[in-house]
Amino acid sequence: MLTELLSSIDPHILESINEMELGIESENCNKEVNQLLQNTVLVGGKRLRPMLTQLMGAFFGRSVEEVVPFAKAIELVHAASLAHDDVIDNATERRGVPSINIAGSNKKAILAGDYLLADVIVTLTKTGHLELVKEMSFVIQDLAEGEWIQSDACESRHYTEEIIKKIAELKTASVMSWCCLAPAYLSGQSDNLVEYARSFGSHLGLAFQMMDDTLDFSGQSKKDQLLDLKNGVVNSVVYKWFTMRPDVFDKFKSGEDIMSLVGEENLDKAVEAIQKQAHWHLEQAKNVLGIMETELSNEIKNTSAHKNSIKPLNLIIDYMGGRKF
Repeated sequence: MLTELLSSIDPHILESINEMELGIESENCNKEVNQLLQNTVLVGGKRLRPMLTQLMGAFFGRSVEEVVPFAKAIELVHAASLAHDDVIDNATERRGVPSINIAGSNKKAILAGDYLLADVIVTLTKTGHLELVKEMSFVIQDLAEGEWIQSDACESRHYTEEIIKKIAELKTASVMSWCCLAPAYLSGQSDNLVEYARSFGSHLGLAFQMMDDTLDFSGQSKKDQLLDLKNGVVNSVVYKWFTMRPDVFDKFKSGEDIMSLVGEENLDKAVEAIQKQAHWHLEQAKNVLGIMETELSNEIKNTSAHKNSIKPLNLIIDYMGGRKF
């Protein structure tokens, strides 16, 4: 699936993503800050977010070069959130290398993440697109609020379906929404089309998070097994299982250890239910993509960049629905 997706993408887009130089642009930045980031949260990664931003740029008729600063910006914000997450989760490793809090310290990890976020805002401001600076500020707000709500839920053990969805909206969907709305805004689309682009990204993000949650319980996954549970986090799969086992949910609420409750339990039915919800969001994403295609001007539709973006965008939707890692 991934091979088919990559082979469908314009080589110029792939080249721009592979050669994207991630790091702090400010000449005044302490070299140690940049080096710590380069050796940790900026190592590797699928770069799905800049890829999505570039494909949406092509969809709306924008050149690769024009979209590069915005594709880079969202990847750096994602990296900053990883720096903060590693501290919150007491991580020891990320992508096969020591996590940023181990390579540096908790204090340095937080400061490096903060500096990276500030650099993104400064760099975006220099592009002159202040509306996108505002939208990125909202994303950063959402990431912090989502982590806060998740932390509160972990401590209180008070989970509802609304809380689970809210966390996914704030921590994942907000980022992918920006990937999609930024190119729409850059190309001067109507408010309606910008909102359709936002909705498209939101559905992708929610589906991505739900599928990610199921990977914790997949023997084929390359993710750390039961990572959320080890961190005391109830994700969408565990919450769905709790609703199927109210007796166990009551024990969890009363303070029993989540690992001892879930342990070797079979969560297949809960996994299937969450996968079904994820696929529903992916279907909605396909529907919104069709609406955007209908509403776009013929001038954009007739460009080769736009025509070459349709297949990979549909393949991204399919890829998310069949993720194994």
